[in-house]
Amino acid sequence: MKVRVQGISPLSLLAVPCIGVENLSPSLTKVVHLAIEKGVMEDPQTKILSIFHDSFRDTPANEVRMSACVTRSRALEDSSLDNIIIEACTCIIGDFEIGLHEFPGTWASLYDWMNANGYRPSGQNPFEIYHNDYQSHPEKKCLVSMYIPIVK
Repeated sequence: MKVRVQGISPLSLLAVPCIGVENLSPSLTKVVHLAIEKGVMEDPQTKILSIFHDSFRDTPANEVRMSACVTRSRALEDSSLDNIIIEACTCIIGDFEIGLHEFPGTWASLYDWMNANGYRPSGQNPFEIYHNDYQSHPEKKCLVSMYIPIVK
């Protein structure tokens, strides 16, 4: 497991909210298509991510609130998209190449690492940044960075 503790700059996002893990993939598709229509995806620095507003540990998977997001570098008004800011913070960041079924265990191991190293969540929502389309990976794996905002 490759883990680091690092400060991050604020992230300005366009988002589509969803409830339930089964709705995350369609919401990601929707936010990416809207971002393409608005020209946001033309910026090579654009990232695709998910924010988790509830914990899977405390909330049934079909009730977890999430936001499917893309980063944006300029102001954009669109009533079909929410504007979200992830404030600058210090995060535990884990970089992984995993299958879809490995996400829960990988998050659990990242939280175990956090606890074993004397950190605790800051209260900001954890999130994932996706670095590939897992469908195009030869083993259908996701290249993902998982972020937990923390305090010492």
